[in-house]
Amino acid sequence: MTKPLELSVVRIYSNSGKVVGAGFLVSQKYILTCAHVVADALGLSRTIVEKPSQAVSLDFPLVAAKQFFTAKVIFWQPVNPDEFAEDIAGLELESSPPEAATHAQLVKSEDLWGHNFQVLGFPSKQSNGVWASGELRAPIANGWVQIEDVKQQGYALEPGFSGAPIWDCELEGVVGMAVAAEINRQNAKAAFMIPTKVLYEAWSELGKQEMPSGTSQSAKFFISYRTQEPDASLAQEFYNALKAAGHQAFMAGESIRLGENWVERINRELQKCDYFLLLLSPQSATSEMVTEEVRRAKELRDLHPQNKPMILPIRVNFPISSSLNYDLRGYLSQIQQREWNLPADTPKILEEILALLATNKASEEITAVDDELFLSPVDKISTASVLSKVATVAPPLPVAEPELPEGQVDMASAFYVERSPIEERCYEAIVKPGSLIRIKAPRQMGKTSLMARILHQASQQNCLTVPLSFQLADGKVFADLDKFLQWFCASVGRRLRIPNKLADYWDEIFGSKDNCTAYFEEYLLAEINQPLTLGLDEVDLVFQYPEIAADFFGLLRAWHEGAKNQDIWKKLRLVVVHSTEVYIPLNINQSPFNVGLPIELTEFSSEQVFTLAQRHGLNCKATQVEQLMAMVGGHPFLVRVALYRIARQDITLNALLQTAPTEAGPYSDHLRRHLWNLEQRPELAAAIKKVVATHSPVRLDSIQAFKLLSMGLVHLQGNDVTPRCDLYRQYFRDRLRVTHEHSNKTSV
Repeated sequence: MTKPLELSVVRIYSNSGKVVGAGFLVSQKYILTCAHVVADALGLSRTIVEKPSQAVSLDFPLVAAKQFFTAKVIFWQPVNPDEFAEDIAGLELESSPPEAATHAQLVKSEDLWGHNFQVLGFPSKQSNGVWASGELRAPIANGWVQIEDVKQQGYALEPGFSGAPIWDCELEGVVGMAVAAEINRQNAKAAFMIPTKVLYEAWSELGKQEMPSGTSQSAKFFISYRTQEPDASLAQEFYNALKAAGHQAFMAGESIRLGENWVERINRELQKCDYFLLLLSPQSATSEMVTEEVRRAKELRDLHPQNKPMILPIRVNFPISSSLNYDLRGYLSQIQQREWNLPADTPKILEEILALLATNKASEEITAVDDELFLSPVDKISTASVLSKVATVAPPLPVAEPELPEGQVDMASAFYVERSPIEERCYEAIVKPGSLIRIKAPRQMGKTSLMARILHQASQQNCLTVPLSFQLADGKVFADLDKFLQWFCASVGRRLRIPNKLADYWDEIFGSKDNCTAYFEEYLLAEINQPLTLGLDEVDLVFQYPEIAADFFGLLRAWHEGAKNQDIWKKLRLVVVHSTEVYIPLNINQSPFNVGLPIELTEFSSEQVFTLAQRHGLNCKATQVEQLMAMVGGHPFLVRVALYRIARQDITLNALLQTAPTEAGPYSDHLRRHLWNLEQRPELAAAIKKVVATHSPVRLDSIQAFKLLSMGLVHLQGNDVTPRCDLYRQYFRDRLRVTHEHSNKTSV
């Protein structure tokens, strides 16, 4: 399909009939080009200050080639490096353009980084024109925008492209005019354009022409969807409708080019989007990648001064009453959700989204009273509904539930494998006044499931229980100790259904820790007649904030010690769950990590894997268990995924082993999430690359080793590390482009 770009391009000739550059139609009679192109066409000095009086010869090569037109110079901004807007010429046609010619659709945008562009130019010996493409970068000091050729083959911008319109493939409009190519550096593949904004500022006549509102009034959407039907078609419909309404939209499956760094691109698009449109199907609701995308969007929203992006969840054939994994449910708990069940729902939802944009409301203004715009919020879906299907229908969840519902413990425990004597020791400890249990294990090794069972055991002994995941806290609460401790107190009180009285107990005369202690001692614990067991999950997040961590963990230690002397603190029992070693400096006498009952979870043994297989109805042989463990080890989640898929007859063991470390295998979602996280932290990506490049243990920086251990990617062997399983070794060797094994030998 011909774009307005192609119908607007003009080819500019010298007096001798040689093509010297390009330009483009911006209205029925006006043309933009570079001043130096006009100077070359007329045989004048490129630095001439006076506006030329001679007419310029041109044609429209893709509309009416060799049908010549003349145009006079009516605007002149000569080449002058000392001027902000330089090298711009405006031409007026002396006759009407060809009937098929169309003026370019100009678009203003402040954020072009990473956008793909196309441009038609006329370099030496290519008077018929050639196409070039690449990526846009950002403005430099003189207002020009850098553009880069990022491909291996094809044409780069060079002399002959000057004056050509730069077409932004994402905004679907012209965002600037090619002006110069880098010729002083042989290997450089950069050029420059004058952005539309500068062109408008320079030539006031342009402002009188019709122009789309541009990004000042358009919104940027990130559409998260599953690449299967009906999700993919629905995402495309939303994409087309949003674009037609003048907005920008990004669909990962459609917008990321082959060979492009998808991790970098997704991060960039998330950071600049105004709205995160989330299509939730039953399958995507259990996806680790979807959960991570939503977590990132929420994290960005929490830290953005305008609370962007706003998250718009749409459930695709997935009722509001159906369960999400625990983290995803927490991220979306106070956010409006919409249901899509039939194609007839599409226009109604689109109408609501466009109405929402028209109101220009910030996300914090969208409340339950706005139900005419977006449906009522899902405040809380009970844990019972989450676990009611786990045993026989639902796939393994990437995030465990921190609570077991009354009456459904047996069902929730159908696939829970006890690691005796760990459970018995925890159950004995939690009933003791003032007890503290520390559970440490890498991600997805069963920590939260164990915590849930400890809390259940405590509830059976007449204890109140409160699970609290730091993963679900807004990023803003970590801004300072006072805000964090107020959030902590309010969160515990809310779960206990005790009214918030922070205003009564928080006194500026005292420090934050004193106020927090008083709130628990004089109010929360005093209000209840039963012991309280507090389960703190994902406390690793606090490690990232050293200015908070030392004081908070010191507070937990002080409360635990207080139980030795004060009856009020005997009512409090703590379960502290974390994934990594404590790599922040803590006073040994003020740390909760060297007191209480320490629990470290290990992988499943072959006997435990065999037991789990039987619970899935599989009659496995010992050799088959060995084959599976050779690929994924005894990693509880990876084993469970394999057994679930095999039990459903989705895949055979042999096929699973062949595809496991690939994007086509059952672990692709899990592996891509790990890759995404690693590429956020280049030092960790480099570290795991070293680890998978050899079959020998590798010595890493201690903090890097601890972080990789907490992610579940490595084993510790003394002070060295090895990949946790062959699945990770194979996948990361391929994706991180490890081409050969490092050798510990030297030539002689």
